[in-house]
Amino acid sequence: MEKLLKKAINIKDHLNEQYIEVARDDFRDACRYLWNEKDAILRLMFAVDERSISGSFKVHAVFSIPGMDRFFIIVLSLQEPVRPAHGPELVEGDDLSFPSLTVDIPAAHWYEREIRDMFGLNPQDHPDPRRLVFHESFPARSYPLRKDWAITDSDAKEWGEGMAEKEPYRFMQVEGEGIYEIPVGPVHAGIIEPGHFRFSAVGETIFFLEPRLFYTHKGTEKLFESFGFEDGVNLAERVSGTSSFSHSAAYCMAVERMMGVHLTEKAEAARTLLLEMERLYNHIGDIGNLCAGTGLTVGYARGAVIKEKLMQLNQRVTGSRYLRGVNLIGGISKEIFPHSDHIRSTLDIVTKEYKGLMKLLLGTVSHIERLENTGVLSREIARKLGATGVSARASGIPDDIRHAHPHLFYDRLDFEANTMAAGDVLARMMVRTADLECSISIIRTILDGRYQGENAAGTRAIPPFAASLGYTEGPRGSIFYWVMADHAGGVFRVKLRSPSFCNWPVVPFAVHGNIVPDFPLCNKSFNLSYSGCDM
Repeated sequence: MEKLLKKAINIKDHLNEQYIEVARDDFRDACRYLWNEKDAILRLMFAVDERSISGSFKVHAVFSIPGMDRFFIIVLSLQEPVRPAHGPELVEGDDLSFPSLTVDIPAAHWYEREIRDMFGLNPQDHPDPRRLVFHESFPARSYPLRKDWAITDSDAKEWGEGMAEKEPYRFMQVEGEGIYEIPVGPVHAGIIEPGHFRFSAVGETIFFLEPRLFYTHKGTEKLFESFGFEDGVNLAERVSGTSSFSHSAAYCMAVERMMGVHLTEKAEAARTLLLEMERLYNHIGDIGNLCAGTGLTVGYARGAVIKEKLMQLNQRVTGSRYLRGVNLIGGISKEIFPHSDHIRSTLDIVTKEYKGLMKLLLGTVSHIERLENTGVLSREIARKLGATGVSARASGIPDDIRHAHPHLFYDRLDFEANTMAAGDVLARMMVRTADLECSISIIRTILDGRYQGENAAGTRAIPPFAASLGYTEGPRGSIFYWVMADHAGGVFRVKLRSPSFCNWPVVPFAVHGNIVPDFPLCNKSFNLSYSGCDM
């Protein structure tokens, strides 16, 4: 690490976050050093428009090294070009470029394209310069996360009349004898969100898949800038419905770290309990949904019944099937532990029914044969593309934020990061099974304890320009929020990263070589969120 720190222009420490600002020429080397030499994981990459503060845009690359509860955040400042009084004008973005990391660190590829779309900062030498987030109808050279961006009446008129300059999108073309294309979506037969999948196939075998998402981009990160910190909790809960509590917990954690607020023991225990309750109903539902992909209707129905019992438990304990309205800055808003007996009794019923479901699934040869050796994701691809959660652990990568960066009650609990090596649909089901049993154990352990303190601690004023990370392990994998305050302690920037943003890019590699009818099964085994990408 001394080699890295020697090249730093500035170093700032905050809790377990170390911000290392480097020169442009050292940016790629610093990131490559962490990736190659320290086997670090790229957790997050984003930009901030700090022209009103420091006169520059800043690009942040957030890494963590396995076995170390510390985040290394490499920061690069980019100065906006100055237009001369005389002579040719500078083309927009002349100096607003940064060295692309993608060739060395493939996990950076979507992050860098997103930065280009949102800020107009150009990742030099990126292998895929196409838009990622915005589709053709969004005007060219329009960058919504810049602080001076706004929609004027003339803009709205141009957009409405279709006169604004567009930026076309070209799908990748696969050529060869016998290859044909199968376009699927973006509108689907089921009640799901839009996503387009373009298959290049030979007979029934998938040779190449290109997914295109972001059809319902909501501008969530821009919306955070118009909310107060407290109101931002409600917005975080609505990023991805089935991970509502995980998202709001990660957001609250970031703001609490900025404030220097420490949760009471009771609030920490309650948050941990509800995070595991959220994981539990998701995993039960996911295991049941796999049965829909294999035609085992009775398994699908039994999984749905168990999931419904858990969601009714959520409703009784918190007033929300999706565990919304519980988190707030500094703690929680509801009494959870008076419902301990009801939680225990429901867990007893669910555990018995779940064991019966697994006996059915594992004893049905036709079901297991469809899962085994289907949708294999190799450890190498999972590592290079930054897969997270079940998707990573089923491919042999033992990464779990609850272990890697312990928070809340997780450092006081005895549990494992469950992994398998096969990387197929069956492995992803079995990792969920192990996680599910782990969640039941954690919930029971927490319910057996007695905890001190109130539900919520008092909040504090946030120092100007304070910033911090918040994170947790959601049902689909790690969730990250990076929150920054403005000069008056209000919201300046919120960057969020859902696990689906990391995991969607691995799907084409998992389905390669499978038959087209197995794609729905592969897709269900990852259980990714469209909404979780449309920020």
